[in-house]
Order: sequence, then C-alpha cells, then structure tokens
Amino acid sequence: MRKIINIFLCMVLVCTVFSLSISAKNETPPEITDEENDVTGSLINHPVLLNILKRIGIINVQSFEFMDVTAANFYENKNEPDFLYVLIRINNLEYISLRTIYAIRWTFDGKHFAAGCHTHSNGEFKWFFAGRVFGLFDNWAYKKGLIKDISDCIIDQENNLILLKIPKVIIGDPEPGDVLTQTNAWTGLRFVREFLTFPFGGQMAIDPTPYGNDYTILY
Repeated sequence: MRKIINIFLCMVLVCTVFSLSISAKNETPPEITDEENDVTGSLINHPVLLNILKRIGIINVQSFEFMDVTAANFYENKNEPDFLYVLIRINNLEYISLRTIYAIRWTFDGKHFAAGCHTHSNGEFKWFFAGRVFGLFDNWAYKKGLIKDISDCIIDQENNLILLKIPKVIIGDPEPGDVLTQTNAWTGLRFVREFLTFPFGGQMAIDPTPYGNDYTILY
C-alpha cells in the first residue's frame, strides 16, 4: 500500500513540474508589446469614406480587429541553429477579403530586415516572405531577390498567432552573439484594388508597434 502511495505522489509531482514548466514557457514576455485597439491610418481618419465603404459592404468595424498587433517576439531552437523563428500575435486573427500585410522588422549590421505574410483578395494567406527591405515594404527589394519566399509558416487562428520559420542565410546570416536592434511589428490594411489605395496615402489602416527589446542570437 505504501509503495502504491509513493508511486502516486511521484506521478503528482511529475505532473505538477510539467504543468509549471508549460505555464512558465507560455508566460515568457514577448520582445515587442503593443496596445490593443490602437489601429490608425488614412481610412480611419476619413469617416465619410469609411461610412461609404461600410454601406456598400466592403469593410466593417471588425475588419480592424484582425489587423491589431498586440505582441511579437523572436526565438530559436538549438536543434535548428540555421533558423530564426518569429511569432506575431494578433488581436482577432481571421480570414477576410481585404489585402493585408502582417510583418515584423528589425535592424542587423546596419541593414533593415523584415519577415511576414500577405493576404490576397480572397482572404487567404498566400505569401510568406523574409529578407532585406528599404521601407515599410519594398517591392523593388523582392524583384531584386533581397526578399525571399519562405514556405514554413503556421497560421493559428484559434490562438491568434502567426509563426514564421526563417532561414538565417536570407536575413544576413547572423551568428551567436549578434544583436537584432530596432525590433518592431507592423500590419497594414489595403483595398482589394490597389489603385484605390494610393489617393489616401498608401496603407488604408496601419498598426505599428513601438520598438521592442533587442534580440541576441543564441545558436
């Protein structure tokens, strides 16, 4: 009987330690944090235009929730030292029929880099990218091969997460001890038709985060 009790107590202890490690891992503070419901931009600043788009069914209030970045961070896996992971947390991530860019940006070795994903007009996540950029998002850099397509991405709508796995070779090949600075996340909303975007200043709505903590490459 005593032996059975001892086995039971050991099992309880193991389960407790395991659950504590899981919860501690989940509570790791992100490198970048941002307020909720702080989306701004030219679309929101033009209430007449916004009301027209609402009336004809192109956009609704909920459209801004799914582009509201609340946190983002970098991390690595020691078993995969050639990759950098990026996690972006969205307030209410969902598929919607508007073009949107979700991205995270940083500076390394005096150069600007970004990684993210782009939704197309059918609302699906179609393009995952990473590489060197010269502005918020630079099509020229993509055409020149400085921004590369990446295939490893997880869209977790249940937990409002976008996870990107980036080969380090396409982001300057940082080594252990190198530091990524000026880290921040960003998302921008565009019209389905590109020509409608530009008269109102590029991104129709935008949520840039403030600069977060520097990240030091581990592996």
